[in-house]
Amino acid sequence: MPLKISTRDRRFLLAGAVAVGLFVLIKFIFFPAVDKFSSQKEDLAFKEAAVEKYTRIIGKQDELQKKLKLLKKDDVKISNSLLKGETPSLSAADIQKSIDRIATSSTIEIQSVKVMDSGKQADLVTVPIQVRFTTDLSRMKNFVYSIETGQKLLTIPNLKISVRNRREPREVIVTAVVCGFMKKEEKG
Repeated sequence: MPLKISTRDRRFLLAGAVAVGLFVLIKFIFFPAVDKFSSQKEDLAFKEAAVEKYTRIIGKQDELQKKLKLLKKDDVKISNSLLKGETPSLSAADIQKSIDRIATSSTIEIQSVKVMDSGKQADLVTVPIQVRFTTDLSRMKNFVYSIETGQKLLTIPNLKISVRNRREPREVIVTAVVCGFMKKEEKG
């Protein structure tokens, strides 16, 4: 016996079938499509940000290359201003040559030179020598100026000046500690 369904029940069954069909359509097709679209949109935004970041970095490459060249030039300049020699005693000889050259150009005769103990300052080794000479103030000024403006990185951390004759203070006795710098010996 065939089941008789009334028109009213048929409408409810049809409406129920349409509702289940819509639920399945929305749940398994529409929402996953929306989720996939939104995740692709987020991925696209992330990738666009990454591309923009790398484009900025590539755009700065020329500027960074110029800075690198300047830093290399500065490094060469600084390396050339450091003392030559593998040990502090060899570097002290380099300072003595420089001081002799400066003294000769300033017409000063060095009376004594004493190599002092080396020290450490940051990544450098300090190599001090003590020089003693007699001169007038004008030549002494030229001597000190030549030391501090020369090619080598030399400083005068200690300078003692005394008058030879108090009645006629033309000549002064100068005792100066001249300090040069060298790279630390690398232990390997």
